[in-house]
Amino acid sequence: MLIYIVEDDTDIRELESYAMKSSGYEVQSFGESKSFFKACTAEIPQLVILDVMLPDFDGLSVLEKMRRDAVTKNVPVILVTAKGSEMDKVKGLDMGADDYITKPFSVLELISRVRAILRRCSVDDRQDVIKLGQIVFDDSKHIVTSCGEECNLTFKEYELLKYLLKNKGMALNP
Repeated sequence: MLIYIVEDDTDIRELESYAMKSSGYEVQSFGESKSFFKACTAEIPQLVILDVMLPDFDGLSVLEKMRRDAVTKNVPVILVTAKGSEMDKVKGLDMGADDYITKPFSVLELISRVRAILRRCSVDDRQDVIKLGQIVFDDSKHIVTSCGEECNLTFKEYELLKYLLKNKGMALNP
């Protein structure tokens, strides 16, 4: 399972990455939101760990942009931030965060919260739009595009592509 970490503090980013990798997750980390959004166009993560105070964009703005985008709107997000007031927590959760952790935090607690969210959420099951490289699969509209051009697929081809995309990275038997 792929987890994206967006954190400008190198030490915290490395700590979070190490913890997630040690727990068996594939991780990509970013020091700012621009590279994070670029990575989202190539591959959608199963979960995002997001700092609120980033150098280029406010983390809440990043969250808001994710929730407006059809491709990332259902990706679970854990906000990890030094902003620990009750109002900050309420605002983050009301804007669409799935969890909120204040710094300093326990690495074991972060791992447990990630596991709990991933147990409850299967992004692939809820996601109507799957993007892989230049292929965009929109299940709600029953449209597949490659390099921006619509592909005409038979029913079997469509269902097979859907199955392969939703089971990406898994060994499949006929």
